Amino acid sequence: MNDMNSQSRRLALVIDADNAQPSLIQPVLLAAASRGRVTVRRIYGDWTSPNMTSWKAYLLDHSIRPIQQFRIVGGKNATDSAMIIDAMDLLHSGLVDGFCIVSSDSDFTSLARRIQESGLFVMGVGRRTTPVAFQRACEEFVFTDDMRAAPPLSAQKKKPTAAPARNEQSRKPRNRQPDAQILELLSQGIRSATDEDSGWAGIGRVGQIVRQFEPGFSHKDYGHASLSGLLESHPELFRLHKGDNGQAQVQLIERAADKQLELLPEPLPEALPEAGSEAANDLPAAEAPAAKSRRSRTPRKTKPVAEAAAPASAEAVDAAEPAAPAPAAESGEAKPPRSRAPRRSRARKPAADTPAG
Repeated sequence: MNDMNSQSRRLALVIDADNAQPSLIQPVLLAAASRGRVTVRRIYGDWTSPNMTSWKAYLLDHSIRPIQQFRIVGGKNATDSAMIIDAMDLLHSGLVDGFCIVSSDSDFTSLARRIQESGLFVMGVGRRTTPVAFQRACEEFVFTDDMRAAPPLSAQKKKPTAAPARNEQSRKPRNRQPDAQILELLSQGIRSATDEDSGWAGIGRVGQIVRQFEPGFSHKDYGHASLSGLLESHPELFRLHKGDNGQAQVQLIERAADKQLELLPEPLPEALPEAGSEAANDLPAAEAPAAKSRRSRTPRKTKPVAEAAAPASAEAVDAAEPAAPAPAAESGEAKPPRSRAPRRSRARKPAADTPAG
C-alpha cells in the first residue's frame, strides 16, 4: 500500500451520491490518497433533489466536481449509467492508472471487473452490507463503517470581524498550537498510512497524504521545523520511533493500546469452591455453586400412581388375552369326538301295506 507504485499512481475518484455519506468524504479522500494521487474527483446525482442539499458544503471544501443526472422515471436511479459511461471514457483515455469507486451498490460489479481486466487498479469504498460480488470484483475494498465522520471545513471556520488591511499579509500566524481539526487530519493520515503488520506509519508518507488532502498545510505554521517535531509536541496522541531502515515512524496511541491488548493472554476463569466446603457456605445463595449430587434432587412421586394403575392394567390385560387352549389329552386316553353339524331330518315315505298272508 505504501510502495513507490502506489505513490505515483493516478486515481480517478467517482462517487455515487445516492449511496454515499457526505460526512465521510474526508476519510474517503485520505484513504484514496494513501493508494495514489487523486487527479479526478467527480460525484454523480440529481442535484435538483432536496436530499442533495447537504452535499453542497462538502463539495466546495474538497473541490469535487458534481455531475448532474435527472431522474427519468420516478423511483429509479439514473446516476449509475452516467457514472459507468464516464468511468469507461476515463479508462480508454489513458489519463488515470486506477479507480476509486465509492458506492455500496452491486450495479458497479461489472465495471470493477472490466477495469481489472484492463490491468488497472480498482478500489471500492462502501458499507459492510455491500454485496460480496462487488467487494470481490475490486482489488481492495475499504469499509466506511470503520471511518470517523467529520463536519465540513466551512462550518468550522468563523467569519472575520473586520476585513484585513491591503498591505497586511494573509499568511497564518506562526507559533500557534494546531486546533482539533488539524490534529484529526493528522490522525486520519496516520491511519491511512499505517502498515497493518507492524502498526507503524512512515512520517514522510503521512505528510504526503495530508498535503494531498490539504495542500496549504505546513508544519512551519505551528513553529516546528519538521513534521516530526509537530507530532512529538503531542505525546498524548502520537508515539514516534526510528524503524529498521533509520526512518522516523509514528503510531497512534489508541492503536498502540489495541495492539497491546491483543498480545495480552486471556485471563483464566476463577475456580469456584466445592459444594459443602466452608468457602461455599460463606457465599451468598446467588453465587453458591449448585450441588451436583443426584441425591439432592427431590424424587418424583410417581410410585403411588403406578401402583394404583397396576390393578386396572392387569384386569385389562386379562380381558384382552384369549382363553388358553385346553392341554392335549394323554396318548392312552380316548380323544373326545369331534362335534359335527346336525343333519337335516328327511321325511320318510309311508311304508306300503304288505298283503296279508
